Amino acid sequence: MTASPIPSTLGKRIADCRERLGWTQKTLAEKAKLSVTFVSEVENDRRVPGAEALLRLAEALGASLDYLLKGIMDSAPESRPLVIPPNLAEAAEKRGWSVGEVSDLLKFRRMVVARRTRAGGTDAPDGSLTREEWERLHRRFFETDRDGKAR
Repeated sequence: MTASPIPSTLGKRIADCRERLGWTQKTLAEKAKLSVTFVSEVENDRRVPGAEALLRLAEALGASLDYLLKGIMDSAPESRPLVIPPNLAEAAEKRGWSVGEVSDLLKFRRMVVARRTRAGGTDAPDGSLTREEWERLHRRFFETDRDGKAR
C-alpha cells in the first residue's frame, strides 16, 4: 500500500487532516474557536490564516506547523522540556491558566518571534517579557472572536 500524496496547498492540507479525523468543518471550527465560514475559506484557499488562527488550527488538528505550511512530514518531532519563564509562571498562577494554555502561549510567542526575525532565529528570549506583557499576549491569543480577531 502506497502513501497518499501530500496535498499541495495549506488549505488542502488542513482539509485533508480534518477529513482524516472524520470531522466536519463545523467540528474543526468549534475546536479551533473559529467561524465555519473562516475554516471554509481557508480550506478552499480563498483566505490565508494569520499566526493565531493557524496555530489554533494546527493544535486542533494535532498537526505540525511544518506540515500545514510546507507539507513537511516529521518522523519524530524533537521533544524539549517545557521551561516556563518566571514572569510567565507568575502570570499563570495569578490568572489560573492551565499548563496547556501556558504551553500554547510559549509556542505562539516563539512562532511570532521566529516569523519576525531574520532566518527564523529568536532575538528575544521568552524570559524577557514582563508578567503584564505575558497577560496581554494571553488576552490577545485566547480572547478572540470567532473569526480569530483579538477583542
